[in-house]
Amino acid sequence: MVHELDTFFKPKTIAVVGASRDSRKIGHAALKNILISDYQCKLYPINPKEETILGLKCYKKISQVPGQIDLVLISVPAIIVPTILKDCVEKKVQNVIIISSGFGEVDNHELENELKEIIKKSKMRVLGPNVMGYKNASIGLDASFAYGTPRKGNVALISQSGALGIGMIYLANNEYMGVSKIIGVGNKIDIDDDDLIDYFAQDPDTKVIGLYVEAVKNGRKFMNSIKKCDKPVLVVKAGRSKAGARATASHTGSMAGSNEIYTAAIKQAGGIRCRDLVELFDMAKALTGQPPAQGNKIGIITNGGGLGILLTDACEETGLTIPKLSTKTYKEIDKILPDLIKPNNPVDLSADAGFFRYELATSALLEDPNIDGIIVASVHGGYARPEEFTGAILKMIRERKLHEAYKKPIIATWVGGREYEDLVIDLKAAGVPIYPSSWRTARAMFALYLEGERIKREKK
Repeated sequence: MVHELDTFFKPKTIAVVGASRDSRKIGHAALKNILISDYQCKLYPINPKEETILGLKCYKKISQVPGQIDLVLISVPAIIVPTILKDCVEKKVQNVIIISSGFGEVDNHELENELKEIIKKSKMRVLGPNVMGYKNASIGLDASFAYGTPRKGNVALISQSGALGIGMIYLANNEYMGVSKIIGVGNKIDIDDDDLIDYFAQDPDTKVIGLYVEAVKNGRKFMNSIKKCDKPVLVVKAGRSKAGARATASHTGSMAGSNEIYTAAIKQAGGIRCRDLVELFDMAKALTGQPPAQGNKIGIITNGGGLGILLTDACEETGLTIPKLSTKTYKEIDKILPDLIKPNNPVDLSADAGFFRYELATSALLEDPNIDGIIVASVHGGYARPEEFTGAILKMIRERKLHEAYKKPIIATWVGGREYEDLVIDLKAAGVPIYPSSWRTARAMFALYLEGERIKREKK
């Protein structure tokens, strides 16, 4: 099935209105990003005062561009945007991105309403105004003015804030998390969050959808889109507090709405509400890299008793449980522990634990029917080499992929200094979710549990 936004994300012809020779202008940056993208398309700069820009022939108006135009980027002063939009409707342009700001976000609702009236009877889809555009990492197209190239991956990101959307690119790259698409929605006069959720739900390049939302235009459509989506949907809803709601109104001209209502509605629809972007990324890493948990019973393996207790508290407070080990698992782990230590959950391997203890304990928990997910933790206590902790996790991830019975998530956490940093990068690069705090680890595992529950509900 071809979605109506296919030509929006995969345009064959693109025009940039407001293209400029001046490298300080947004129109120059947008044109340049498309031009240097690893993506083949016909590209037309629009500027009445120039003959060529960046080696491309310049056109004075949209109407002068030959043939069909799939996508137009508009970067001109707000007062001129209605005229450009009328030209696009007359030319029967399929999709438009209005980068320009100066509308509802600064209380200029009259001008924003004029844009809505212009496109009302057309079939043209419009993103914005007040947006960065989008980056389609799946095909290498950068249809934005923002600098930065995301890693190619499976997470689609939607942001109502342009600056946060740009920040997400660098945060994702730093976390070794690839994205399929990243898009800003701005004031949402047409293309809305629900339209994008519907599109990403059928996008083969997307496994997880993440949103930063300040306000939702149509709550029913938004929740229905989440409910229909057969992929995890993570939502950061800003404006929880009264002060945050005031800031929301001044940022994108949106009314924040009741925090409690949003929380309940997102949960009922099957989405997962995240407290901030870091938590969204934590959960997205877990959901793209690990199988969902079939229940909330978690096994913890650590070389430090204190860290095991912190993880237990965080898991229990989050809604996960730390059950007793089965008799078989108890006996298997008891064989490898020092005489003074008895197996428990958390499994304390003691400070000198190396590869062998981590590997055997993880393997035993993978086989334990009382365990649905595993957290492997390490404290740099100066007794054992951190490389052995990392090596054991990587080996068990490989083993799990070979055994159908081992389809349980494995995530990691660590407490240490510089000696761990390269090892953490190795795990992230291999797709193993690893976090520097007990709470973040527990919340990531909780997301895997919620995804497992969502899948069970869909099968009923």
